[in-house]
Amino acid sequence: MFKTQAKDESGQVSTEQIVGFFKGIIEVESKEDKANYKMRKNMLIDNLVEMVQRISREKTGKEILFKIEQLSDAMERRKFESELRKIDLSHLNITKHLANLESDEILKRSLLAQTKCIVRLYMISAYDLSSRDNGSPSDPYLYLTCNNKIYNERSNYQLDEANPDFYKHYDFEGTFPGCSPIKIDVWDYDDIFGDDLIGTTIIDLEDRYFTMEWQALSQKPIEYRQLYHSSSSLSQGVVKCWVEINPVSVDPAYLTLWDISQ
Repeated sequence: MFKTQAKDESGQVSTEQIVGFFKGIIEVESKEDKANYKMRKNMLIDNLVEMVQRISREKTGKEILFKIEQLSDAMERRKFESELRKIDLSHLNITKHLANLESDEILKRSLLAQTKCIVRLYMISAYDLSSRDNGSPSDPYLYLTCNNKIYNERSNYQLDEANPDFYKHYDFEGTFPGCSPIKIDVWDYDDIFGDDLIGTTIIDLEDRYFTMEWQALSQKPIEYRQLYHSSSSLSQGVVKCWVEINPVSVDPAYLTLWDISQ
């Protein structure tokens, strides 16, 4: 939490103080609309689950052991997808459809539970970095922070390189809800006059963790993130990366550690 001065509509400083930010979900709906929506949603879920179980009985002689409430658990989703592959239904994206239908309830359960996770950041490269040196490109390196853990790559700076390659991954621990964002700073190394910040980008992890569409992606998308500096509204370059978030309870056999090293 922090305190800053608030201003009224005229721009004058008021006696009110900003002491923090609220992040949550507000629902406004009538009881009748909510009841009708829930009835239609449950009908769609029941029909979809019954279709899966019927095909499973025909192909394997038994039903899949599965409850819709388990979709909030990443490991259970992967187990369910594995069972769907056995009966040749993986191409229908049934897990994604069920998760979308149940997303409101999954989100509520997720927000009320404390889930410890491993956050893995894959840093691929950067390009078009602004120069902080006179007459030559910057000498960039990464400085990463999340939940009080720091990775300082100052000793691995790259001399006169506006388009550096990184090809490394970094692990952080975080608990959801409540995990802090990842802050990616790109610095220019200067052993004589002191290092200069090239730019910063911040990755909101909770926006990803609590979005079912993102969670349902087996391979997380590569992100091209603009770097910004407080001295300018213009981009100071771009970093190329992607993020994965997995509960510590997930069996490592269900996870892929991508080797992006050169």
